[in-house]
Amino acid sequence: MLSTTRRASLAVLLVAALIAALTTPSFADKRDDLEKHKKDVSGKIGDAKKDLEQSTKQYANAVAALNRAQARLNAAQAKLSNTRGALATAKARDAQMQAKLISTQAELDAAKARLTQSKAELRESEAKVEQFAVQNIEQGDPGMRAFSGLLQGEDPTAFTEQMSLNDAVSDDQTATMQDLAATRVLLEVKRDKVTRLRNQVKVQREAAAANLVRKQQLEAAAADQAAEVVKLVTARRGARWTAAKLRAEDKKQLASLENERAQTEAKIRALTPKQVKDAGGDGGGTLSYPVSGFPITSPYGMRFHPVLHVWKLHDGTDFGAPCGTPVHAAAGGTVLQTYYNGGYGNRIILNNGRMRGKGIVTTYNHLTRWTVSPGQHVKRGETIGYSGTTGYSTGCHLHFMVLVNGSTVNPMGWL
Repeated sequence: MLSTTRRASLAVLLVAALIAALTTPSFADKRDDLEKHKKDVSGKIGDAKKDLEQSTKQYANAVAALNRAQARLNAAQAKLSNTRGALATAKARDAQMQAKLISTQAELDAAKARLTQSKAELRESEAKVEQFAVQNIEQGDPGMRAFSGLLQGEDPTAFTEQMSLNDAVSDDQTATMQDLAATRVLLEVKRDKVTRLRNQVKVQREAAAANLVRKQQLEAAAADQAAEVVKLVTARRGARWTAAKLRAEDKKQLASLENERAQTEAKIRALTPKQVKDAGGDGGGTLSYPVSGFPITSPYGMRFHPVLHVWKLHDGTDFGAPCGTPVHAAAGGTVLQTYYNGGYGNRIILNNGRMRGKGIVTTYNHLTRWTVSPGQHVKRGETIGYSGTTGYSTGCHLHFMVLVNGSTVNPMGWL
């Protein structure tokens, strides 16, 4: 595709070379033919340039739309990936929580069963103790009954046996009382465990329910985001197709225009006289810097086109002059044109006449404004405009071009 600077320089090249040819006396007899040819070519190139500029703008817009669609798609895919990751985590956590809940519930059920059994054992021990108490009340102290029997003449052997029996009963009662106390303590421990497990189950159920809600929300979000990704993929595919179509059209126009340019330049070079008429220049052998004290930000030569993604010629030298910096004529000459171009922005084309035996034309581009008019004669160093960033420009600078016999050359070879 033809870059904006190349497209505009093509028109300048043709006009400048044709004018140089027309000013040569040895070709005066061809003036009418050249005038007609110039008008035809200029009109054709002008129309093609407008179409190409519009197409390039459409392509740039399509590329920008594609980039935006890709960015949205990347963001949507990243979001979907994060959501699916969170969903996988929620599902894994749900499985873990359910397993833990089942285990805790089983432990709670077992604790409840043990608590029920302990309650039964407690009731049994309490019944025994109660029975001992009733017997003691009804029958009195066993030792005292045995002693009373001894006093009443019973056999001392019977007294001894009765006392031994009383001791055994007393020991059994003591053990029963101790078991009752222990059972009560264990019962409280088991009750505490049941309460703790019951609370734990409650917390786990609430957490599981909350996780289930989150899982359901993530599933719904993942479904929506997946649908959005599909939609964005379709949009990106459409944007890519549009960009590819426009790029193909631009390349086709580029090939056509470059072919026509080559043929036209060949004709102009054949018609250009060896001694070009001075066109009001100052006759010097070199050009002066159009701006001074500023660095070169982009030299003349091939560079990678940021839109077309092809290597193309950068047809001038860029000076990093801030917007509003005075721009001076690199040599005396006559102003051919001052106009706005979509690529070059506000530009001045200056015919500097003959230098080193060759026809020289200089152009000053991306200006904020110009201060000269077509046909006006200017002197070397005279202010003709002010630097800017109009047209296809990424910042304030001066794009300075030199055309020798109608072809662009590296300006640094003439400064």
